[in-house]
Amino acid sequence: MAKQRAYWFSIDAEEAELTQEISRNYALPARVLLGLGLYDLLRGFMHTYALHWSAVTIAGFNVDTTPVDQFFMLGTFGISNFLTGFIYLLISGRAPQLSPYILGLIPGSYLLGLIGIWSNGIYGTSQYAGQYLLYIYFGICIATLTIFLVKEKSLQRGF
Repeated sequence: MAKQRAYWFSIDAEEAELTQEISRNYALPARVLLGLGLYDLLRGFMHTYALHWSAVTIAGFNVDTTPVDQFFMLGTFGISNFLTGFIYLLISGRAPQLSPYILGLIPGSYLLGLIGIWSNGIYGTSQYAGQYLLYIYFGICIATLTIFLVKEKSLQRGF
């Protein structure tokens, strides 16, 4: 006997549970994106308001020999950190279903930019400490996206 529904738009318990599970699958990427957004706001602060301290302590700049343009470029990078931080916070709260895509775009965008820089014959040689934090940042993005995709694949088999 077919399941009877009270309304044409109602769903049965099994469908409701699957829908909730799919929504829960977006929770991890959204929370990670929230954390990355907060971290980017911190990076924005460090690159702008704590510019001299960050440049000397983290990037290893020598105040006497580093051109002022280097400091300025470090500061302008902080502006984009503020922008991405606020965007990540907005997406994680208002559109969590976009979070996994953003987590994939982050390392992909950096790679695209690096390819462009390398295609101009420019290769970075500095040993600034911030680069290691970016490796962790990218690893978190890739690991979270991988976990999401594995769960998503298993949920799709549940249909």
